[in-house]
This record gives sequence, C-alpha cells and structure tokens, in this order.
Amino acid sequence: MTPSIATVSISGTLPEKLEAIAQAGYQAVELFENDLLSFSGTVREAGALASSLGLTIVTLQPFRDFEGLEGLQRQRVMDYAERKFDLMEELNTSLLMVCSSIHPDAQPGLSRTVNDFVELAERARKRGLKVAYEALAWGRHVNDYRDAWEIVRTANQPNLGLVLDTFHIFSRGSDLEVIPYIPGDQIFLVQTADAPHLSMDHLSWSRHYRCFPGQGQMDIARFMAAVEATGYAGYISHEIFNDTFRMANPRQIAQDGYRSSLYLASMHQQSSVPLKQAIESIAFIELSAPAEHYASTKQTLAALGFAQIGHHPNKPVERWAQGGINILVNRDPSFAKQWLGHDGLSVSALGVLVHDANAAERRASALGFKVIRPEACDASHQMTAMQGVDGTLTYLLDIPGIEALWSTEFPNSTVPIADGTLETVDHISVSIPYEDYLSVVLQYRAVFDLDLSPAFDITDPRGLIQSQVLSGPTPGFRFAINGSHSPQTTTNQVIRRRGGSGVQHIAFHSRSIAHTAERVAAAGAEVLAIPQNYYRDLAGKFGLAPAVIADMERLQILFDADSSGQFQQFYVVPEGGHFLFEVVQRDGYLGLGAANAYIRASAQQQRQHHAASDIVEDPPNPIEHLKCL
Repeated sequence: MTPSIATVSISGTLPEKLEAIAQAGYQAVELFENDLLSFSGTVREAGALASSLGLTIVTLQPFRDFEGLEGLQRQRVMDYAERKFDLMEELNTSLLMVCSSIHPDAQPGLSRTVNDFVELAERARKRGLKVAYEALAWGRHVNDYRDAWEIVRTANQPNLGLVLDTFHIFSRGSDLEVIPYIPGDQIFLVQTADAPHLSMDHLSWSRHYRCFPGQGQMDIARFMAAVEATGYAGYISHEIFNDTFRMANPRQIAQDGYRSSLYLASMHQQSSVPLKQAIESIAFIELSAPAEHYASTKQTLAALGFAQIGHHPNKPVERWAQGGINILVNRDPSFAKQWLGHDGLSVSALGVLVHDANAAERRASALGFKVIRPEACDASHQMTAMQGVDGTLTYLLDIPGIEALWSTEFPNSTVPIADGTLETVDHISVSIPYEDYLSVVLQYRAVFDLDLSPAFDITDPRGLIQSQVLSGPTPGFRFAINGSHSPQTTTNQVIRRRGGSGVQHIAFHSRSIAHTAERVAAAGAEVLAIPQNYYRDLAGKFGLAPAVIADMERLQILFDADSSGQFQQFYVVPEGGHFLFEVVQRDGYLGLGAANAYIRASAQQQRQHHAASDIVEDPPNPIEHLKCL
C-alpha cells in the first residue's frame, strides 16, 4: 500500500502544497479540484509541477452530483465528465473520483444509478481512464459504502471501482464486516481520516473536524485490518478537512500526515515496525532550577515530603525521591538558558518506563519522530530521548535502563525516607500551542499504547481551553494536553512565559492528602488560594460535614465526586516556577478534577504578576541548543 494525501488537507497555494507534500516524503497526491481551478498556470503546468517534485497524481477529485439525473441535466453532466477527462489527460492522471450525489433533482433507484455509471465507465474506458465511486455520509440516496459497492458490483465494469473512506464509514456507524469480502482489485482508492466523536450533522462534522489517523477516536486499526483482508495493494490516502490545518504551516501538517501514513503502514500484519508499548509509569521528572530558584525549589520539595537521596558525581544534578516518585533537579546555570530559553524553574524532561526501551526507540524512529541518542549530545547516561514535535524530551527507559541510570549516574543514592505520603505521579498536565496540539496527540498515540479521551472544554476567565487526556491500560500514566486559541488563558500564559510548550501541573497521588497539606502549610510553602465562595457552594453541593468543609478551606483543598468515587486536590506554587505542583487523593474517582478547573484557572489568573521580561517571544530552536543530563 502506497501513502498519499489530498491537497485539500493542508493550507497554501497549489505550488506551496505540492512542495510541502513532497518534502514530507510523499510520492503520491490527490489533486483537489479547487486547488487546480485556482492555480495561476495551465493544467499541464500543474501536472508538470507535481511530476518535477516526484509526485504521482493519484486522482482528480471530486466529481459531484453525477448520478440520478434525467433529460437535459443528465446529458449536461455527461458532457461535464468529458471535460474532466480532458483535464485528467493534461494532468497525466487516470482516475476520476465521483462522490455520491446530493443534487435535489437526483432520483433514486439501483437500476437508474447503475445505468449512469455504466455509461460513465464506457466513456472513460474509451480514453483509457478509470472511475472510482464514493458514498458520502450525507449523500441524497447513497450514503453507505455497502450501497456504493452494490452499484459498482452490479455495473460490472473493469474500469469502475469503489472508494472506501473511513470518515464516511465511521460517522454513520456502518458495519465493517462487508469490507473483507470486497475483491481488492475492485477497490480503486482508500481514503483515511480520523475524527473526534461528536453529535452533529455529518457535513459540518466532516468539513471542520477531520484529523489524521491517530489524532481522533475512530477505530482506524480495525478498518485497516478489514482492508488488508481484501488484498488491496493500492493507495492509502489522507483526505482531511480541518479548520486548524487550513491555518497552520503546510510543511508541519504535511509532515504530520506522512507520520500518520507511516503509522497506518505499521498496522499491516507484515510490518517490521515494533508494536506499540504501554507506558507503565513516569520514571522521573527533570526540573531545571537556576541558581536564584535553587534554594526555594529544595524547600518546596522538602515541604512536599521529598528528600535528596543522591547527586550526580560530575554534574550539578540531584536526585530527590518519595515513594515511587523521582525528581532530578538540574541546577546547571547554563542548562535553562540554552535549552529552555529562559531563567525560570521549569520541567525540562520526563522519563517514561516501558517494557522494552529499544523497541520503543525503533518504533518512534520508524514512524518519523526525532530520537536523540546519548552520543549525539555528549551525555554520560545511556538513555535515548524522543523529541516531541514541540521540542520537549521524553526519555525511554525499561527496567534495566532505569536500574543503570540510578547505579551509574547516581551511584551514591540512599533509600528514600519512609514517612512521606506521596506515592506516585498521578498525572502530568501540559500546555501546548494550539497549532501543535494534534501533532503531540499523534506522536504519543502512534508510539505508545494510549487511549484518547473525548475533548472537553475548560472555562478560563480569559477564554476556553481544549483538553484531552491520554492514558494507558494501567493507571500508571495519565497525560492531559491543553491548548487554547485565547491568548490570555492560563494555558497560553505558561507557553509564553516558558517560550514554548511546557508542563503546567505535576500531580502527585497522596495516600493522605490532609497529612500532605498540613505538612506543606507547616513548612510555609505557597498554596494556590481558593475563594471562600467555593467552599460555601461545596457544602451544599455534596452535603459534606461543616468540620470537613472547614478543614478543606483552611488547607485550600478542592473536592469533587462522581459515580466511581471521590477526588481531592490542592496546588503548591513553586517560587519562579512556570508550573504548579498538584497533590491529589482519588478514592475510586476516574477523572482529573475537571469540575474544579475553572476555580483553579481563576485563582491562577488572580495571582499572576509576572513582569514583561518573564515572557519569551522568540524561543530558541531546542535542537540547536540540545543538552542532556
């Protein structure tokens, strides 16, 4: 199967689109009619441009409102098809894609539609061309691929075939069980698009919310298995309509598309790409703590119950631990400035524990994602990092790798103290520039075995934040991704202060949140202040005892409950930090406390007093300044 992409999927003029598509690695493209009509050169010049870039034009598409017409209208559409055939010959492409009609005058009936396609196929055959038929989810009479297949099968023309499109199939909830029984040589094109699950009309859903496979919630893997069973060996093409893609850099979107194409190819039974792996836990979190924030960072960690249990023998990096949590504090004064582009306290990297780090590295590399090996940055450790599309680093470790890290990089580590209440990293929440949001989703889902929650909106006093949670089959990894169009939301304030994507919250699970909160309060660490009115409402909403409410208010603890259990959380504000430490206690509760997000965001907005110098407008290229532990 050969990867392809439709020009409608990305922004720009036709030359810009074709150049971006070729640069991403594609060798085939679907030419969308509007891109050809708006091209300033001739049709032959458009075809020659694609050819010069090494691109085969898979099809000219779409040809609309063809079948079911009568009299003069039928004759006119047949003549129009001949004009399309003229264009195809000049473009040097042999396939015309026809989508099912939405014409108000189109008449129903299998025999009528079959006769129309028999004539169209005969006209195309005389010119050495082919026709592919697609069922639009909102088609007037044909809106299911099974009906389109019945028309193609009954017409029985060797140059007439079927188009299978994932969006049209999944958006209508069509059964996939028929697909394996369709002969592969009668499928002329497979188009793939993912999408979030939404309740809206099919046309609006299609025109605004499609995304690349791996970025949405459709069961693309099951579809690919069904197609593979047919013996189909043609083009697997992306056809995406997405408002954000239309505004984004075409090179970035084309690159995401190609990575998604590689992701689809990895689903093939004969693929040599290693399988996805589950993330078992967060192995470590690395903090960059410049000199002016080093002392306060240690005080905050100590207030949370962490203890320094080791240090790097040659570098100013300390290992702090509690329960199953490890935090590396890097106080190299040049690290933050050169790698992060600022002087503040930030999360500079994460380490994730998988079953086989080498296999995860090979999968990431095979799917086109950047991996940074230790020798590339003169590191003393042996960890390989996957570099995010937003520049962030995720180190890949397995049990031997994490044991080697502690024994070689922190050989003098002692056993963590036993009286801490924090046990594990409950979740990580990150702020992502909106244009990178789906790119990050694709990377994590393509490389790791992660489910994607439905998107939900978080209300911020200064706008809306879109959020989704990536989580694995075990509760060891929850990764909340937040993006916002509104420039002054808390999400975008983190991005601007940090100079790019960054961790917004590090959430630790406590077996006794009250005990942890008392310890933090006794140490004098700053806790995010929650308005009194919140607790007045809480008392009536959940029927909690007055004494319980009083303790929550005193300790600034937020509360929520669902059908599965209860959830408590509070936030510690590190001095100079571009993120918050969050402490949570969950008793059966499955979410991340989204009901309290507006209160948290409002509290953050009220305490913001950062100077203009704290904003990084032009962050450095992280690849140019790469440094490691």
